[in-house]
Amino acid sequence: MPQNEALHLLLTAFFTVFGSLLGSFSNVVILRMASGKSVIFPPSACPTCNHQLHAIDLFPVFSWLFLRGKCRYCQVAISCQYPLVEAVIATIVGLSFFKLGAGSEFIVTSARLVIWFIASVIFFRNEVQKPEPFFWAVVYFVALNYPVYGCPFIDRRMLAIPFLATIVGFIASIRNQTVEIFKWGCLAFLLVFSLLNRFWFYPAIPVIILALLHIPENTKKPARAVFFALQLAGIFSNLF
Repeated sequence: MPQNEALHLLLTAFFTVFGSLLGSFSNVVILRMASGKSVIFPPSACPTCNHQLHAIDLFPVFSWLFLRGKCRYCQVAISCQYPLVEAVIATIVGLSFFKLGAGSEFIVTSARLVIWFIASVIFFRNEVQKPEPFFWAVVYFVALNYPVYGCPFIDRRMLAIPFLATIVGFIASIRNQTVEIFKWGCLAFLLVFSLLNRFWFYPAIPVIILALLHIPENTKKPARAVFFALQLAGIFSNLF
């Protein structure tokens, strides 16, 4: 194996592990955002027995597998969300590096896909009843697509169109108090923006977003699961 190729594989493994650690922190953000708690304090603890977790309990994916999905202290089952989020973000970061190598494009791509994934998980859990996390996810996603640092993903002349659509939708959701519809609209926007990033399609984006904001509220779990699966498909389509 050539030395450069071996180094690339070694660094891919390193960034995969780093991604799993980022996934562990993302779990904290996802869970504490619903309760309005700080993502820094207090330290991680079992949500059932409130026993503070030690380093051996917090190793991404492997701790959950080693403990067989149960708390070490009270033996209550631990949600499979923890290892799944860690594994998915590890995969996103690892594959981004494997495909793009070191550089600004790797940072931009992995960052926007991780932000998109976190917003999708928050949507699927349906515990955050406010528009801000989804609004900022769209803003950061679009900003990270801006053609800087050698990453000309979009034409800057058309950048105003999706921004305007998002702002209009945000205002409409606050005015009508339809936060649930706004969540669907934001994630649909990320999906459309990512998969159909073509010049000819841009004029249709505001129409699609505004249409999504006026569909009947749908909170059924099967529909949310299907929509979440579409987000995952969109995320990983960017890596292949």
